[in-house]
Amino acid sequence: MDTITIPKKMSRKGDLVIVPRIEYEQMLKVSRRLLREEKDTDEAIKIFEKEKKAGKLKKAPNFSEILS
Repeated sequence: MDTITIPKKMSRKGDLVIVPRIEYEQMLKVSRRLLREEKDTDEAIKIFEKEKKAGKLKKAPNFSEILS
């Protein structure tokens, strides 16, 4: 039987979870992707607000009129 000893210093920070390395790496990959998407969304919102304030956005009743 394998035995793991967890130092008290580590366990005082909160609950510990042991997962297989492959699952951890997958969770880490998803987390990083979500953070990138969040940053991209924040940047898109900033650009939208800046262009809206500058009056650069077109208004039209439907999308095809914007393209023409």
